Amino acid sequence: MKNTLVLLLLSISVYAQKNINNYKYIVVPNQMESFNEADKYQTSSLTKFLFNKNGYIAFLSNDDMPTDLALNKCLALRAILEDGSGMFATKVTLVLKDCNNEIVFKSEEGKSKIKEYKKAYQEAVRKTFSAIKRLNYSYQPVVNERKSRDFNVSVNRDKNIEVAKKAPLKENANISYKLIAEKNISGYNLKDSNDKTVYTLLSTSNPNVFIVKDLNGVLLKSEEGFWSVQYYKDGALKMEVVKVKF
Repeated sequence: MKNTLVLLLLSISVYAQKNINNYKYIVVPNQMESFNEADKYQTSSLTKFLFNKNGYIAFLSNDDMPTDLALNKCLALRAILEDGSGMFATKVTLVLKDCNNEIVFKSEEGKSKIKEYKKAYQEAVRKTFSAIKRLNYSYQPVVNERKSRDFNVSVNRDKNIEVAKKAPLKENANISYKLIAEKNISGYNLKDSNDKTVYTLLSTSNPNVFIVKDLNGVLLKSEEGFWSVQYYKDGALKMEVVKVKF
């Protein structure tokens, strides 16, 4: 039984290592869902510190983000502390989730029997990082058949923004879709009157700019208040004017 458990833990670690290296950043919630206040017992700031200490680039969720992360939240894993504490011991588990809220890594439970809450939680958090250390993290961007397409998205994004500024939409512009925005974990789903998702948006640091997932383009708001989906197809810039209700 003991050998089976060891093999299981090793297989989990190997699986995580194949995936965790594909993420450039770690984002730590300023307030964990398990706690009723921001950075309670300094668990969030300690988690950020320990990730940076172990070779990762980590931020609190209320920190200023680098441009590439602001434009693509899928570059980061979200670090979550699950609180399983009981009457006699403080217990936390560190979970890393991707931008689709799927678990990429889950640590063994960190335990502490210290009676003072702050010291107990900090000791428990530190113990979860023994699993993180074993991963020997080294960032390795995913390279696949979409590499050139993804490169064009980043290169052309600024061009799209400039086009929107230079060619502002008029009030009588043809509306391609009238859509309702439904919040999701990384941005919004834009749905039509039949509740069908037409576009999936990824939020950026600019509330007037969204990345359109699975499309070589962006959603932009003009100075006149109109939204447009702009994307490249066969090397040409295309634009669709949409009416969005957020």
